Amino acid sequence: MTKFVSLRTKILFGFTVTFTLFFSGISLWFYSFTTANVNKRLKENLKRVAVASAKQIDVEELMGLYQDGKPNLQGRSDDPRFQNQLRWLEERHEINPQVFLYSFVRDNSSQNYSDKEKKIVYLVDVWMNIDSSKSSYFLESSIATEYHMNTLTKGTVEFRDFYEDKWGKWITFYAPIRDKFGNIVGGIGADMEVEEIQEIQKEIKQQILISFGLSYPLLLGLIYGLSTLLTRRFKALQNYAQEVGEGNYNLDISLREKLSFSFFDDERIILAKVLEEMALKIQQREELLSGIFNQVGVGISVSTSDYKFKIVNSTLCHLLGYTEKELLTKTCFDITHPEDIESSWQYVNEVLNSTIFPPLPLEKRCIDKNGKTKWFETAITVIKDNQQNLKYLITVNQNITRRKEMENKLIEAANTDFLTKLWNRAYFMGFLEKLLKKIEQNPDYVFALLLIDIDNFKTINDSLGHLVGDQFLINIANHLRKCVTEKDVVARLGGDEFAILLTTIETVEDSITVAQKIQNAINFPFYVYNQEFFTSASIGIVISNHLAGNNSYVTASDLFRDADIAMYQVKNKDKSNYQIFGREMYDNFIKKLKLENQLKRAIEEGKLTLFYQPIIDLKTGKLYSIESLVRWFHPELGFLSPSKFLPLAQESRLIVDLGNWVLKTACYQLHQWYQKKLLHPNITVNVNIAGKQFETGNLLTQIVDTLEKTKLSPTNLRIEVTETVIAQNTSQIANILQKIKDLGVNIAIDDFGTGYSSLARLRNFPVNQIKIDKAFVKPLNTHPKNIKFLQGIINLCHNLDLEVVCEGIETEQQKQILIDLNCNYGQGYLYAKPMSVNDFEQWIMKM
Repeated sequence: MTKFVSLRTKILFGFTVTFTLFFSGISLWFYSFTTANVNKRLKENLKRVAVASAKQIDVEELMGLYQDGKPNLQGRSDDPRFQNQLRWLEERHEINPQVFLYSFVRDNSSQNYSDKEKKIVYLVDVWMNIDSSKSSYFLESSIATEYHMNTLTKGTVEFRDFYEDKWGKWITFYAPIRDKFGNIVGGIGADMEVEEIQEIQKEIKQQILISFGLSYPLLLGLIYGLSTLLTRRFKALQNYAQEVGEGNYNLDISLREKLSFSFFDDERIILAKVLEEMALKIQQREELLSGIFNQVGVGISVSTSDYKFKIVNSTLCHLLGYTEKELLTKTCFDITHPEDIESSWQYVNEVLNSTIFPPLPLEKRCIDKNGKTKWFETAITVIKDNQQNLKYLITVNQNITRRKEMENKLIEAANTDFLTKLWNRAYFMGFLEKLLKKIEQNPDYVFALLLIDIDNFKTINDSLGHLVGDQFLINIANHLRKCVTEKDVVARLGGDEFAILLTTIETVEDSITVAQKIQNAINFPFYVYNQEFFTSASIGIVISNHLAGNNSYVTASDLFRDADIAMYQVKNKDKSNYQIFGREMYDNFIKKLKLENQLKRAIEEGKLTLFYQPIIDLKTGKLYSIESLVRWFHPELGFLSPSKFLPLAQESRLIVDLGNWVLKTACYQLHQWYQKKLLHPNITVNVNIAGKQFETGNLLTQIVDTLEKTKLSPTNLRIEVTETVIAQNTSQIANILQKIKDLGVNIAIDDFGTGYSSLARLRNFPVNQIKIDKAFVKPLNTHPKNIKFLQGIINLCHNLDLEVVCEGIETEQQKQILIDLNCNYGQGYLYAKPMSVNDFEQWIMKM
């Protein structure tokens, strides 16, 4: 009896220790694996948000917050560009509440070069509206870490692991912001609090402990039952053997009745009876284990070496919608999604070849009985025979469909434009890279890139507000979707710029057909908030195999560069059209880029010059004013007219630096002439102001500083603004002009008649002079109607208390007609061409 008690105790103790160690090890492994997997996914998501945000951000608008080498903090909260940037960051924070985004640039305000390398400026921080005490927005300049500097100088995506600052403990990814030419102009920081990660780890640990606590008593009971059943049979067999060994065949009646054999049964029959009872007990244990097997919340299966199901639990049947009988006729690959079969085979091979640690579970898709796709996290264990050949495959499938749906929503949010619901730049570029790789595998494959810019959208957005502008873009997006097939990709790259990838074209004419469909769709009137709009689009087209020498493109940047060249060729002509990129365009672009760089150096090195043309009082013939006109004597190309380089300056924003230089130089020269007593103190100098100078926000400051440094009175300066400029953003420009006029500066509308504005509209602007374009002066002596038309304009200007200057006077007849029409002032070759400083001084002396 003691031996059986000892045996049961040993069995019970051995099973208990073994299962305790096993489940403890499994729990620790599962906790480590789960926390590591969660940490990995959190970091991948944080990195994905940082990189996607850096690609989607409006670069030009962001850089407008950083002027003259220092942050433009004054009035930033009222700056619409800042509000747009902040709203943009807040939208991404709503999608990922654990992630806090901010933008930064290198601090160029320091005089010390080494300091520049070590300092950054934070521009916009989503914490500003969440918790201003944690916002870096109020820091004008901060010490940069090596992570900041690597991002800003090398363009790498940097990860900063657990660190602590005065606002808390964080992990951070830094991603570079690049302009459309690929230059690094700033960075995006994406922060996540360490406390969030620790909370997730704590929750995982609690769930594992609860699961272990619930399952452990059940296991102990199972072990106790198993040990009792085993020892009971051994005890019965030993008692019987003892009786037979002692020659006692008078067995205990209860034992004989229990084992169901007679006194005359031999040992084989007795053993058969015992085994029969053991089989019954085994069946009972199997039923117990089967109950546990079928009640667990994961799908479990056992497959043979040919991967056919041998055993499946009810959970797996329920998840896939099959009966047990139906599943047992299939293999594990029959229910796998066709696109995941290859990865499933690879995973099985990895498990078979693993020696120490099995590979991490595989995430794959399965197809249920109704054809619906479900996601599973699959872990596999193999059982091999003595020859190490595969015998059984044990698979545990955790249903992760809901988690994957949430992940897909996050991925879709990261790849979708928030406003139009089209694909965003990040997704578009990724898809474009896939098409380029497809060309590597199949050189005959052809696709087309269409780059689309909506003409005059800025005017609509600035004059009618962002709500109207946003709805307008949504309507444009809906029209673009209807112009392409389901296999094509339509994206909003930012602002009013869209792009399309035509993936199934066969000829160039196919892309032209789509471009024409887009033009026809967009040229129809739009209705937004009961307002009717007419617009058009400029479309640049690039065919993937139309690189020089009929080669195919290999980089996305080259495709975008050439599509941009084609698109801007359309915009510089008549807009509302399309253009297919050709090699000659690229050559012209290179020449244009070279000239642009030379112009930039010429401005920086002061190699431009100003010419001056007099404006004459028509009645007295005396000098009234002087217009300053920029000229460039190119070292290789010789004299270049303004029409050759001013459009370049307008496109590249060099016009701002050029305009500031002209303002300072002209005012300084007028002051010099005053000191030489060459001019009457009432003579003014006219300086042309470009539209982009109004957009900088510091035009008023530039004028005040220039007048102070040159010691000129504001009344000695007249700024000229073209009619086209004031038509672009009526309210904003009118406000700035009013402030300039309040200083005492004179204001003139230049080239009147070329921008199709009405004089009634000009009443909204604080101007005191109209300069009528030479196109109205030249035909004066050809037809009486031309004289009457011009007379009407002059009379209406006088009724509005506006002085009138007519440009392009070349003949005495034109001069006399304008005097008879009561025109105040005139300008043209009849009096003098634009002259250098020396020539102008000689001209003055002859007056």
